[in-house]
Amino acid sequence: MNTNTLLLTIFLNIFINTSGAIECPTIISRAQWQARRSREDNFLITPIPYVIIHHTVTPECETFAACSGRIRNIQDYHMDELNWQDIGFSFFIGGDGNVYEGVGWNKEGAHTYGYNKKSVGIAFIGSYQREEPSQKMVDAAHKLIACGKEQLMVRPDVKVLGASQVTGTVSPGKKLYEKIQSWPEWASVP
Repeated sequence: MNTNTLLLTIFLNIFINTSGAIECPTIISRAQWQARRSREDNFLITPIPYVIIHHTVTPECETFAACSGRIRNIQDYHMDELNWQDIGFSFFIGGDGNVYEGVGWNKEGAHTYGYNKKSVGIAFIGSYQREEPSQKMVDAAHKLIACGKEQLMVRPDVKVLGASQVTGTVSPGKKLYEKIQSWPEWASVP
């Protein structure tokens, strides 16, 4: 192999391995926020065709400690009061700009009746009927979806929907719903 061929090969390897790489957001694991163990797991078939956006209708959180506590309370409610197998959402977006793992990419959640077997549910921590989520929350959600596409967890043509589009709820709240309608993956019709 001559020098020019070697240099071209090195350049192409560097270019291919660094171009187009999506920066995944920080994802706080279940262990980090001290999740309870799931009672039962049902697995999804990937890549997943839908992402459903929700809000938690709880106070917002701005720190790891506050967001972790909020999510533990939601898990307790889902498991103890609703008698679900685990927390209902796949991921949470905290006001600290972090993504928190719920049941994750591979496991079926309990967030949107009729869509749980074919979607990932992303819940923004807070109430977004009258207030908009922060830009860092929106950015974290965009990065999570892009990361899911790159890792083939969701389809490249994934459709983002507000929960209110497919079930009788006001979630993700008026202001968050208005915001997601400008996202490139948003679909007006499921």
